[in-house]
Amino acid sequence: MENCHCYFIHRRLSLPANHRMGKPIAEHCVSQQERLNKMKDWISPLGISVVLFLVVGALYIFTGGATALLLNKFDLNDLIVSNRTDSIVFGKAPAELLRDDPALFQLRTILLFIVGGLLFVAGCFQIALTWFGLRQGQMWALATLTIGDVAILPFWILALRPYFQQNVNLTLADLPPFMWIPAALLLPAVVLGWIGLR
Repeated sequence: MENCHCYFIHRRLSLPANHRMGKPIAEHCVSQQERLNKMKDWISPLGISVVLFLVVGALYIFTGGATALLLNKFDLNDLIVSNRTDSIVFGKAPAELLRDDPALFQLRTILLFIVGGLLFVAGCFQIALTWFGLRQGQMWALATLTIGDVAILPFWILALRPYFQQNVNLTLADLPPFMWIPAALLLPAVVLGWIGLR
């Protein structure tokens, strides 16, 4: 019991609801300690889930940071998805559209900076929730990560709707990595996290 008390003080946790209802605090403490012990093995379901969520967060941070740092240093001709698909949807090669319309070029630059900033912030939140919540065995952190990563999917679908309407054959090589990699990792990350927290 003394170790359990020290554990709660160290983590600065308030007494859980089940303690207020009369359930022994030692039982809750043991449960939390078991979850933390599971994290010592990074190939456990919970450990793998944490790694997958961290990869998604790192990808968002890398994409957002790279956009801010490199956008004005390289000649990026893609408008939204890829040169091939954008040419079909917009009727011209993106390089031609950007060259012939300076206002469009400026608009794309501004929007990319905005998206890059949002991705960077999203990545910071993703990593913080994963490291300080899910890694500590908190179910609320898994629920929050799941809701956040699922919520973005309809917006990607809406963004790609013009391509679907024109029957453009989209492949993984066309889509930006920050769209399809998090979507591909979401299900295994959630399932493994749920298994590890049971």
